[in-house]
Amino acid sequence: MCALGHIVTTHQLTQNGVSPFRIRTAVTTGRIIRLRRGIYACTHTDEMITRAAGIGGAATCVSILRQHGVWAGNSPNLHVQLVPGTARPPETGLTPHWERPRFAMTSPWRAGPMQAMWRAIHCLDEENTVAALESALHSKFLTAPEIKRIALLAPRRLHPAVDQLDASSGSGNETIVRRRVQQAGYRVTTQAYVPGMGHQDLLVEDCVGLEIDGRAWHGADRYEIDHKRDLHSEGLGRHVLRISTRQIHVSWPTTMAVIERVVNDALRERSRRAGRVLIPVDDPIDD
Repeated sequence: MCALGHIVTTHQLTQNGVSPFRIRTAVTTGRIIRLRRGIYACTHTDEMITRAAGIGGAATCVSILRQHGVWAGNSPNLHVQLVPGTARPPETGLTPHWERPRFAMTSPWRAGPMQAMWRAIHCLDEENTVAALESALHSKFLTAPEIKRIALLAPRRLHPAVDQLDASSGSGNETIVRRRVQQAGYRVTTQAYVPGMGHQDLLVEDCVGLEIDGRAWHGADRYEIDHKRDLHSEGLGRHVLRISTRQIHVSWPTTMAVIERVVNDALRERSRRAGRVLIPVDDPIDD
């Protein structure tokens, strides 16, 4: 069964010399799992895939993206690809998609990378679609030519956004914050270099750095490094705001108001300093 892909049909087993009696015995003793009539799985098979196969479908869309660490929005449901005309499964926590695959499947029970992304761009809103595409490109889940192929076939409403993809965004949340701040009229640079300390996630108007996700995303081992970078950046005259996931998805209006205030203050300060004339103390002013 492992050699056949971990999930197999009765026909596949009998074609490989396994008798119905041995199949029943393996199920009874717990060596294999019966998912539904005529479909069996190894006991170590991925739970998401066995759940999809158990209702006669294939895991797809954001479920596949999330499993590979690609941005997938906030839907907790298992997204399942079903044959058109199939009855809606009674199981809760599912998002069914009745369609025939447009791109390759990894197996009958799992959508391939391009098929999963193709379904996701039709399922997610524009903001999360762009975040997913940039995340897939950054993480090498999809190649640039594959992204381009999907983008060319994407719904027309998405064309302006996908024409401006930025592969340097390190996470979906970075993409979302960047686009929201840009839409507010500010110039934003991704992965801006901090001399002596590496890169900041985003830099607004060359004067305020934004670090996205903070400790919860980067892990406790990054906490000290992140705060050393923040202190160093402040020492160079570049203000830093560290933004959490909750501040992005729950309290964004307040977060955006703070960003605007800090950026506008920094721009005024920069303008004031630029207009200042420094006169050497040993060079007296002529009356």
